[in-house]
Amino acid sequence: MRKQKVMHGQYIRRIDIQLISEEDTFLWLSRGYLKGETEGKIIAGQEQALQTKYHATEILRTETDDKCRLCKQFDETVEHIISACPVLAKEQYIKGHDRLCAQIHFNIRKEIGVKLDNKHLYDHVTKSGETNRERKVTIL
Repeated sequence: MRKQKVMHGQYIRRIDIQLISEEDTFLWLSRGYLKGETEGKIIAGQEQALQTKYHATEILRTETDDKCRLCKQFDETVEHIISACPVLAKEQYIKGHDRLCAQIHFNIRKEIGVKLDNKHLYDHVTKSGETNRERKVTIL
């Protein structure tokens, strides 16, 4: 039933086409790591149910132009905004990537006992060529 409605099952239809395991794709939902509200927002994003121009044009039928407000080239879908907009790619995706790498670096250093210059992640600056207290691990 959900696959037949325009709004419902968009994500499932896409993963069916791409031969992706539906069971593995939703494994994160069964683990209970996220609040229900957070899960709901992620699923809404997967279903293109967030307020984008694509949603307004294809679902709500309140817009006639579904092109991205920033690049004006491609349909403004959730996927486009989070990973494919050429305007956002110039700076925002790089900043997000760098923040994620800094978080991973911070967590690894903390886990293996490398001295942290700053107590908080938001103050963390990555460095290369450091070792832990026993001088066994080099962090690049």
